[in-house]
Amino acid sequence: MGNVSRPATLTAVLLMLAGAAAFFSATSPFGERDDRGGSRVAAVDSPTDRAVTRLQQRAAAAPGDPAALTELGFAYLQKARENGDPAFYTKADGVFRDALAVDPEDPSGLLGASAVALARHDFEQALAWAGRALDSDAGDPDAYGALGDALIELGRYDEALDAFQRMLDARPDLNAYVRVAYARELHGDAEGAVEAMLLAVEASRPQGETAAWVRSQLGNLYLNTNKLEEAASQYEASLDAFPGYVHALAGLARVAATREDYDEAIELYSDVVARQPIVEYVAALGDVYRASGRDDEAQRQYDLVAAIDSLYRANGIDTGLEMALFLSDHPSAEGGIDEAIARARAVYQARPGSIRAADALSWALYKAGSYDEALVYSKEAVRLGTQDAMLLFHAGMISYRAGDQEAARDFLARALEINPSFSVLYAEEAATMLHGLRSALRG
Repeated sequence: MGNVSRPATLTAVLLMLAGAAAFFSATSPFGERDDRGGSRVAAVDSPTDRAVTRLQQRAAAAPGDPAALTELGFAYLQKARENGDPAFYTKADGVFRDALAVDPEDPSGLLGASAVALARHDFEQALAWAGRALDSDAGDPDAYGALGDALIELGRYDEALDAFQRMLDARPDLNAYVRVAYARELHGDAEGAVEAMLLAVEASRPQGETAAWVRSQLGNLYLNTNKLEEAASQYEASLDAFPGYVHALAGLARVAATREDYDEAIELYSDVVARQPIVEYVAALGDVYRASGRDDEAQRQYDLVAAIDSLYRANGIDTGLEMALFLSDHPSAEGGIDEAIARARAVYQARPGSIRAADALSWALYKAGSYDEALVYSKEAVRLGTQDAMLLFHAGMISYRAGDQEAARDFLARALEINPSFSVLYAEEAATMLHGLRSALRG
């Protein structure tokens, strides 16, 4: 079978899947804002809303038409991208399954099912659906992309790179370049990641939310290497493309926090969580409150996380990795460090090759004082050479407690070289620890 024609929304949906776990968001259904500073308005008449209404009517009129169902499913996924409501994943899952009940080998239906599974962090299931899509259409670049997305989150990096290369060879476009960028970032090639993301921008000149997503990810690449002006410029471009885009606003909040402009960071993060109370951003707002000495406000944000996590899980979304890291960094939260370790072990068992799973487990064990065991997983976490300041900070602190001061100095120095302000919680601790280690060496 040749490459099939698919709805336009598929491009945006599949774009989201490159590094989906890293960029995950799902929240309760809130209205959106009309601009960065405007009042909240209900998102009832956006282009996506109109598409959903039209496609619902079409699917109702032709319940046995898999094309009508898959288009509706992709529209639901696009809506989830735009407003973060996890209920749209459940709706999408239902219509994709209905489509596959009519035609079990429909490539678009199989890719849609893979997309839902990936968004829910069910990577084994996402892999299975993507494999079936390739069986149905062996030359489909989108199927190779979906396959690579699942493989990379499972930690099967060599296989993922092969899938992405096949996608790139078949169709060098935006969807392929964003996956190349993510793969390069994981393998420590920050400059190559930026280069690939710039190619993604140039490849198709995306508009609207798709453009906002690409620009915000490019901003994150710049921010993670402490290029604050470049990062801010990309976040502003993201907001120009899609006003009120929460991930760009959160990026600007991170820029402000990095500059220790906590009032600005609080204002921006407050705007973000009013639109979409995503765990990552609620916790970040709490951390900025804490850094500014407003502990009561910080605790109120931390207390929200458990409720948000429950909402995610009610919609079939696995939050184990995110919650393991949150609980490790905030051990006074409900569940504490024991829950962090339990969650991290479950994630590692499901994704034994993933450096992110290994990092989360190593950090939870470190916080519990199990330094030797933490070191085992920390070595796994850094094996690709990923130039991530937080990951390297974790490795440095674990190495220190495990008795390897030379490795601790190296990891901490690298973390601070990449980004001396990588975390409002830990950057100062990293600098202090590195200074002490260097002083001990000289002494």
